[in-house]
Amino acid sequence: MTINGIEDMIGYNFKDKGLLVKALTHKSFDANENYERLEFLGDAVISAICSELVYMNFPMRNEGELSKIKSAIVSLNTLSSIGKSLKINDFINMEKGELQAGGRGKKRIIGNVYESVIGAVFLDSGYEYAKQVFLDHLNKTGILSNIEVFENPDYKTRLQELAQKRFDTVPKYFTLNKEGPAHKVVFTVCVKINNKIYGYGRELTKKAAEQIAAGNALKHKEFKGLDDQKK
Repeated sequence: MTINGIEDMIGYNFKDKGLLVKALTHKSFDANENYERLEFLGDAVISAICSELVYMNFPMRNEGELSKIKSAIVSLNTLSSIGKSLKINDFINMEKGELQAGGRGKKRIIGNVYESVIGAVFLDSGYEYAKQVFLDHLNKTGILSNIEVFENPDYKTRLQELAQKRFDTVPKYFTLNKEGPAHKVVFTVCVKINNKIYGYGRELTKKAAEQIAAGNALKHKEFKGLDDQKK
């Protein structure tokens, strides 16, 4: 496969092709000129991009909650999944023994090489280009459009289970307010059980706000202990 082929897959044409070659070179192939330093840089660049991403998408979250969401997005599973979708593993240069040991299929190597590629884009054209490329990859793999899946466990399902167990009924969610410009509406919702409010939530989508409301409801004293019991 040619270097042009991987550029087409990445969606970026390098001015300095040597950066891309280094980003795709495993240390078993070249102990000095390999992807490890670029991986270090790419990790920092991706971290910065994702910090901005979750900050803008979850305006109601505190620092600890934002860190958890970002950690899920930049996890080895996510990055290696992106790398595989781009077929980066087919282009990795490695020594024959590493190849025979299945190196191109190792999740950690694929994730590390993907980070090195983003680091290479950063050196070649700067932060904004690296950001554009990375977000495009997130979008193409469906991760960006489903960013809410990183937010929380399914509090709504758990609340429904406990409400049925405790009250023999299901929670109901109500939108109390919508505020802000059309492109960034903030929803305020509440969750009621037997016409009593158990929790509130505010977020950029009604779905996310309902999850927050359900999470807050689970903290209510009437569910203490009950939530710890096995189903």
